[in-house]
Amino acid sequence: MRTAGSAILVILALVLAAAAGPSLWLQRHIVDEAGFVELAGPLGSDEEFQGSLTATLSSQAAASVDLPPVLNALAVEVINSAVRAIYTDPGYPEAWSQTLQRSHALTFKAAENSEVAGDVQLDIAPLVGLVAAKVSADVGVDVPTPEEVVVTMDQPQMARALPLAATLGSWSGAMVLISAGLLVLGVVVARRRSLTVIAGGVGLALVALLWVLASSLAETFLSGLATGPESATVIGSKLAQLSVDSWQGGITATFILAAAVAVAGVASLVVARTRST
Repeated sequence: MRTAGSAILVILALVLAAAAGPSLWLQRHIVDEAGFVELAGPLGSDEEFQGSLTATLSSQAAASVDLPPVLNALAVEVINSAVRAIYTDPGYPEAWSQTLQRSHALTFKAAENSEVAGDVQLDIAPLVGLVAAKVSADVGVDVPTPEEVVVTMDQPQMARALPLAATLGSWSGAMVLISAGLLVLGVVVARRRSLTVIAGGVGLALVALLWVLASSLAETFLSGLATGPESATVIGSKLAQLSVDSWQGGITATFILAAAVAVAGVASLVVARTRST
């Protein structure tokens, strides 16, 4: 009876751990603003992404930047030139980080509001500010910019996924604790505790292996969330790739933890057998 109970507890712990790992990653890298900025930061230096961003930034800057009437005829050329130049501007990394922070806050706020479900909100005002500064330097005229330049992208699949991600993320800490508690309880209940610890370590390794096998499927799924214009699909595919790359760290950490648990079980088994001889 104890053996069966222990086995059930360990299996439940491993099943919960399989869900807790991705949930914890969602909380730290998608739901948390600082984590999302760190995850998506490299996107700003990706040439393909910059190419897709340029068209959006040019059109939004043209509509937002208040050029003097005498320069209206040259507005498109001047702004396009300024947009292409901002990627090498020393202030671009900070402006990109601010854009991510603002966009994260707006998008999750929209995800909580059923009236705007389907909207992904991008506030590119920091980038437009760089464009305006470059235009000002080129034409010698102070060009004012608005405090917000919000671009709304209709992404219904992503809108449905974000509240779920927030919910799973909020549960992640509890799932980790419950999973660990079930594993400890399974060891305590077991007749042969050392073997149960070893089994727990092997089980954790299998969970990590499952995550490895699911990584390619996860990247395909995440890429498919973004639909519509090229800029949206590029962002989706790039973020999916960055997400899977980031998740590899969690997989590696789980393999290390699994090895440590298994080694602890083997050591306990050796000590127990030494004492019995």
